[in-house]
Amino acid sequence: MSAMLSRSAENIYWMGRYLERAANLCRSLFVAEQLTVEIRGLAADQAIAFWAGFEHVFPGSPPIAEYSDVDDARMFGLHSYLLGQNNRLSVAASIHNARENAKAVREYLTREVFEQINECWLHLEAGILGEASPDILLGQVQEAVFGIGGATGRTLIRDEAWTFLDLGVMLERVYRVLLLLRHRIPLLTETPPDIDIPVHHAVLRGVLRSAGSLENYRRVRGAEVTPQGVSSFLMFNSETPHSVAFGVAHMEKDLFEIEQGGLLAESARLVGRLASIIRYEEQELLGRHDFAAVCDGLAVDVAHIHESLTRLYFTV
Repeated sequence: MSAMLSRSAENIYWMGRYLERAANLCRSLFVAEQLTVEIRGLAADQAIAFWAGFEHVFPGSPPIAEYSDVDDARMFGLHSYLLGQNNRLSVAASIHNARENAKAVREYLTREVFEQINECWLHLEAGILGEASPDILLGQVQEAVFGIGGATGRTLIRDEAWTFLDLGVMLERVYRVLLLLRHRIPLLTETPPDIDIPVHHAVLRGVLRSAGSLENYRRVRGAEVTPQGVSSFLMFNSETPHSVAFGVAHMEKDLFEIEQGGLLAESARLVGRLASIIRYEEQELLGRHDFAAVCDGLAVDVAHIHESLTRLYFTV
């Protein structure tokens, strides 16, 4: 590692994590909104269950499961996950934290990136103050969050700060996709034989769209959507940007660049081990009876990588 301060590396790493979390949540909320419209007349309970699943993909958030009316569940979910003052994982909390981290590493950012983050926060602040309803605000915030991603990709120099930013983005992405698979797929795999097939397929498409991968899945695997196919694609396809394989490969590359070809530190070894599992054990992992346990184990590995990064690079 070069002369970059540990505090700066930590701030830009967390900025990447918060921005990716916000983008993930915006996309997931938009998917839940559209899925609710699509299936509420056929299976309102499935729509409510999809909203309730947010607390598992973003553990530590307020529960939605207590609601029995789809509109109540929807409005609570939008308020809690978009603007929630009491939800530390909400889009508002994530953008606020990303903005604070951005202030601390202002010298590493371009004007375009900083202005996009500020613009996104102003949209959310208007919602927090009650000047805009969450359902209208969601589209504006989603556009602003994606605008931040565009600004970072198009304007930031590819130096060590970029590497730590990308490391934060990819670690957050991998972790959330694993939790998405862990808590969405087993329920769809274990559905009874009398399931409503259109609803089942709509929820499966919702899982793919939550990971920004529906169109990519169709290009690679065609129109047939199955729980096993979705699991395999989001876990092991190395070419779709929101898969576990894609994110882990980027993390491996980032840590190699940070170490500058020297002896691999603990974090790099942990990522290398995870990358090997993803590359070479696909059939074994998919063949296990308890897919949820597979996702749990990999999510724990990602958490250990984060802890190792904190000890190695961010602790002064």
